[in-house]
Amino acid sequence: MCKIIVYIPVKNDLWFIENSIRHAVEWAEYVIVADESSTDGSVDIYKKLEKEYTNLKIIYNRPKMDFSTPDPRNYMLEQVRRIEGNNIIFELHADEIISAKILKSEIREEIIQNLSIGKCLELPWLTLWKDPLQYRHDNSVWSNNTCIFAFRDDRTSKFESAAFHGQRAPENFIINKLKINLPVLHYQFMNIGNERSKQALYQIFERNHYPDKHVETINKGYAIAFDDRKIKCEKLKGEDYAPWIDIGLKINQTYDDGIFNWRDGEVLKNFKKYGLDRYAKINIWYINWEEKRQYALKIGIKNIPSFEIVDPRSLSTRLAHKLLIKYQMYPFWKIDFIRLVIAKGPNKIKRLFKSCKTKIDLPL
Repeated sequence: MCKIIVYIPVKNDLWFIENSIRHAVEWAEYVIVADESSTDGSVDIYKKLEKEYTNLKIIYNRPKMDFSTPDPRNYMLEQVRRIEGNNIIFELHADEIISAKILKSEIREEIIQNLSIGKCLELPWLTLWKDPLQYRHDNSVWSNNTCIFAFRDDRTSKFESAAFHGQRAPENFIINKLKINLPVLHYQFMNIGNERSKQALYQIFERNHYPDKHVETINKGYAIAFDDRKIKCEKLKGEDYAPWIDIGLKINQTYDDGIFNWRDGEVLKNFKKYGLDRYAKINIWYINWEEKRQYALKIGIKNIPSFEIVDPRSLSTRLAHKLLIKYQMYPFWKIDFIRLVIAKGPNKIKRLFKSCKTKIDLPL
């Protein structure tokens, strides 16, 4: 018989993990939480919840894996395949919960009946915005999104692409989708401090693992997290959240940003290992890293800089970053073709084009 399994990979997500687990155990036959050595008090939550729910399994001290490889998600497959059957596998993150409509048996039955082996489940992905009961509904990248959250396992397929920003189903499943109106509520922006630190660490990761990737391409990709132009929001429908509140989930509260989280420590360790200049052009300096360093010293974080952290950016880079955040585009002097003209001179560029015998297609 097909079973619904939820897999939640976590590390130091104390601020929301109890909500995440309590919601999943209400509708899934099995919930597997794989924790990577959390130090923020999450372990105490796990131990408490393990006593309450027989369908909850905690993997303590999950191995640390390279997210530029498929290893983290193939590890997930190893864990869920210990349960017999061609089951439905949900991968949910610690700041996501599914609409309370999932509590209806007919909704779950619809998924089981229509999600055949080798097929994946695509659901609306609602970004909650500065109020836990409203979501972005405008022309921004945070609106009208869907995401693959589950698949019906064939017990043989594996992930082949990097886990970092990768799909949540094996690649050979992606072309075969079931779409239903069952929103996933994303609490990413309910804790801005946590969000900013996460974005900074992601950019550090890209700088380290993809050294040939243009720095400005990295910055442009993450600047959307600051895009608050022409914001429009819609209220959540009661059917999506009210039943969760009724059973005690604290999903309608706001969250303290805090001064420090584990991702800040990881960024500081990279500063010590590689130096500040390596990261001078990526847009992470909206965070006061010296304040973070001082706090890290107080709580005993090891392998962080012993020197004062001073913003290493040039004035031009600082201005470019400010304009990128505000207008979601780089100033003219950061556009590649304009920089080429400035460096070579317009006449030399003109002669270059005339000397070309083949057509040159300029990127738009």
